[in-house]
Amino acid sequence: MPSNRRLTPARRDLVLIVVALGLLTAPVWVTQLPVGGPVYQYERAEVTTNGTAIEYPTATESISGPISDEIACSDSLEARPCALERVVLDNTTVPTGIYASNPGDTRPPIDERYRYVRIDGAVYEPTYVANRSAQREDGMYRVELALERTEPDQALEAVSRHVTADDLSPTVIEAARDGGARAHGEVDVPETPIQLKNGTHYRVYLAGHDDASTVSRGVDLVLTYLAPLAGLWLLISLSRRLEVSHASDDGRRDRP
Repeated sequence: MPSNRRLTPARRDLVLIVVALGLLTAPVWVTQLPVGGPVYQYERAEVTTNGTAIEYPTATESISGPISDEIACSDSLEARPCALERVVLDNTTVPTGIYASNPGDTRPPIDERYRYVRIDGAVYEPTYVANRSAQREDGMYRVELALERTEPDQALEAVSRHVTADDLSPTVIEAARDGGARAHGEVDVPETPIQLKNGTHYRVYLAGHDDASTVSRGVDLVLTYLAPLAGLWLLISLSRRLEVSHASDDGRRDRP
């Protein structure tokens, strides 16, 4: 009794056509495979508070930039804002060129570059006050910049991203949770700490990358350049075989 599991010629040709199309489109879908490119290593550094400041509890030289892009003066590269904030801290307030219609506390007049400032081991929040004693002839009050000391725990909570945020990369989440993660391509890393469910905070950063291995580059070369040629050859062979088969069938039908 013949087996029903064997492919018929028609089904075999259909499978070969699918394979040929897959080979032809290899340069498209190979970009989704972890081959050819370098491997990027992401790691984490814990961020804590010591009662007055926000800091890394252990020394780290791998992270370039501040603990958070929302905390000014947290590294030595921010000379100008740090100089300004020190003047504010020494003089209580600094006048701005902006005026408000009502005296007292007011909202920031422009989009702030940062939400907190770290100076001399303490954390401050910039505030704006429309000075009642500095009123123009048109009745507007001059807005002055001040610094209000704040709890570091509150500031760290405010600037951190929660690990369950929808827009975080899976690589960033894995590095924050497990201490490290690898990716076949660079990912977008927030320039601020990530808060885990247990309340700990970690700054994820790019630790380095490894060049693609010889095998990986070889696979990428085959799928990008040789696979389409093989697919084209296979389609041409199948088309010729189908033409011969069709011509033979027509010849048999014409016989008396």
